[in-house]
Amino acid sequence: MNPESISIISTFVNMGLGISKLFFGILIGSVALVADGIHSSLDVISSFVTFLGLRTAKKPSDKTHPYGYLKAESLAGFFVMILLSITGIWILYEAIQRFFGEELVTFSLSATLVVISSILITEMLARLKFKYGRKFQSLALVADAEHSRADALSSVGVLIGLLLIKYFSLADAIIAIGIGIYIIFEAFQIGKEITDSLLDVANKNVEEKIRKICESHKIEVADIKTRKIGGFNFAEIKIKLAPKLKVENVEKITKTLEERLLKNISELKYIVISIEAYEIKQSIILPKIGKEMCDSQGFEKIGPPKVGYRLVIPLKDGKINDKFGAEEYLIIDKKDNNILIRKIIKNPYSEKGSPHGARFVKAVRADKVLTRIIGENAKQNLENFGIEVDIISPEKNLEQII
Repeated sequence: MNPESISIISTFVNMGLGISKLFFGILIGSVALVADGIHSSLDVISSFVTFLGLRTAKKPSDKTHPYGYLKAESLAGFFVMILLSITGIWILYEAIQRFFGEELVTFSLSATLVVISSILITEMLARLKFKYGRKFQSLALVADAEHSRADALSSVGVLIGLLLIKYFSLADAIIAIGIGIYIIFEAFQIGKEITDSLLDVANKNVEEKIRKICESHKIEVADIKTRKIGGFNFAEIKIKLAPKLKVENVEKITKTLEERLLKNISELKYIVISIEAYEIKQSIILPKIGKEMCDSQGFEKIGPPKVGYRLVIPLKDGKINDKFGAEEYLIIDKKDNNILIRKIIKNPYSEKGSPHGARFVKAVRADKVLTRIIGENAKQNLENFGIEVDIISPEKNLEQII
């Protein structure tokens, strides 16, 4: 079952309920029952408008509407809110008029049974709309569910008024006033959420989720803008990446981030990611690295000047070190399959229990790291700087991989 089919079912059910309430309300002279009948009749219009809004929102984007027709759903919800407000005001007017009139209300068992049936049916409809409205993130269907819930509650009030008529003649009018006030309050509550959607109000909850996912991938966020269109959220994210990154690595990072965000944040529909490079002429601190980088390139430089494609291999006692972090590394510069530089360099950042391998690799301006084992954080850290990481199989020795 989808939101559209629920809206159609609701349209026909409310039509039957509205006609029944109006007939018995006029028959016994109950302003509360007539008001409730009009409320149900307006539910027919709101359910049909909801159906049209949901159907229009599903239309694909085109040149005139590059973001699609998703706001049609919000507009439908806004129309439902207007209907609710008019209903509430009209009910209040009729109830107040009853205080100054002499028309008497008579008790009717048939009218009472109609109201009880209406309460049960309308409440089931409201729960159905709430369930699928929240499931499909449909503002219009949730607004229509609120309309149905208001109808059910107003019918409860009407039922109480009918039962009290024998003992207190103004009970009907007092109940009608309560119903009118409740409906106006409900319209205000729904209207706030819908107007927020129409005015592109930011979703702070979604922004917080985006920041947490970016932090988990060691990506610094410069700016986030979110807005709600219909039942979905759009996000524009500006992230900071090192200026030395290659284009293909930037594309890989942004593509991976986009996939993770869409997969883990169900409210998101579209994401636009833009890149902001670090200001490399100033000292900077990159996220999760914890060490300040300096000089005009934004990094410390150690080792010989690079003359080719630079490979870095962790060593221990002249052999490949099992772990990435090491006290010394083999530096190899290759060009056209020729080795131009082959040199072992001590790691000046190595400390007991903390070798700082990633810092060393960036300082020697490596293009690729060859290692047997590397932690996920260190691997992601290097890849964010455009440094490739290859895992060496245990059976291969140093000469075989060179």
